[in-house]
Amino acid sequence: MPAPLTDAELKQLMKQLGRVAGLDLTDERVERDLPAYKGYLAANEKIRAVPLPIEAEPVVNLKAKG
Repeated sequence: MPAPLTDAELKQLMKQLGRVAGLDLTDERVERDLPAYKGYLAANEKIRAVPLPIEAEPVVNLKAKG
């Protein structure tokens, strides 16, 4: 498991992801959203920590109805 990112690294990542999405996030916006983003990442870690057999994974039907 990789080492956790520092706040500065997370802020840089948030700005990069924003640029990819076509957003020019200000430093104030990144600072304000940092706690929520850290919570989002922590929630994903908890979800991924639950061992599920492959049968329990959600199935996505990619076939278009019609």
